[in-house]
Amino acid sequence: MTDWRFAGLMLSYWCSARCRFCYVGAGPEHTSWADPHRVVQWWRQLETLANRSDRHVRVHITGGEPFGRPELLFQVLALARDTGLLPADKIETNAFWATDDRVVRDALEKLKSFGVTLITTDADIFHQEFVPLTHVRRLVEIGQDVLGENGVRIRWGNFYDAHRDSDFNFDELSDDEIHCLQADALLAGKDRLNGKAAWLAAELLKGRPPEAFRDNPCRKAILASRHVHIDPYGNIFPGTCCGIVLGNAVSEQISEVYDWLDQNGPTGPILPVLVEQGPFGLIGLAQRFGFSPLPQGYVTQCQLCYHLRSALFHANQCRKWLTPAECYPQFRI
Repeated sequence: MTDWRFAGLMLSYWCSARCRFCYVGAGPEHTSWADPHRVVQWWRQLETLANRSDRHVRVHITGGEPFGRPELLFQVLALARDTGLLPADKIETNAFWATDDRVVRDALEKLKSFGVTLITTDADIFHQEFVPLTHVRRLVEIGQDVLGENGVRIRWGNFYDAHRDSDFNFDELSDDEIHCLQADALLAGKDRLNGKAAWLAAELLKGRPPEAFRDNPCRKAILASRHVHIDPYGNIFPGTCCGIVLGNAVSEQISEVYDWLDQNGPTGPILPVLVEQGPFGLIGLAQRFGFSPLPQGYVTQCQLCYHLRSALFHANQCRKWLTPAECYPQFRI
């Protein structure tokens, strides 16, 4: 087992947007939020675990959209500071709330007071269906003033650079233009064809049959990832494989989850198969519960993995290792 050096603490699955490539299935219909005290307990446990290897954990606060409830975000940061934890490494946001210069400046000044030096935002064909690019531009410009030149990071920066001086309007694009831009973005981010992106890729891209991913184990992604996410319910996910549960921080100490995996390896019908064989090894099990391969094939084994897991989840199978429902929205191809 590789040390868990990076952790994303998800405050909620709530988001102002319903992006068609969201790998956690976030959206405005999800209304549950994590308890700030519990989030900081998890943060403390992650730090204690990292200290065993003379390291600090680098924590980022994410969602969903953490600015859906800014008072809760700031409470988490204040509690972390008051318990002696290092500042959050970064805060992730889609900038939906950046509607006014004063609102943005006040929020960033508050983040800065908690020691936060980086905020990341998105600019792409998916987010800008829901968030005006002017909001992103406002966050970037004021963020660089408050947090410094390197205080704002834009994912999909090429999109932002191409459109920041124009009035990009998603509604003015034709369906063909949208599909082309979405397909290009999916290909550029093939490592995240999980969740909604897996279904969108099935609509827009042709891939290979499941057999192409035979004998391609996920040991590195699951047991050698230095990065975990913990969702509002305490589910611990390896890296960006949201919906695959290593353990639960509500019912177990995080160090207990880590030590069990380190000493014994994963258990159950899902994780050991993925570690030793990769997603192709789950096909026999999934076929018993209605899985049939997509005729257009799969671009990546992550896309195949998600399709298999989704079939099992919606057949009410393996829910201890495949959860929560937010990560498995129902789609039809």
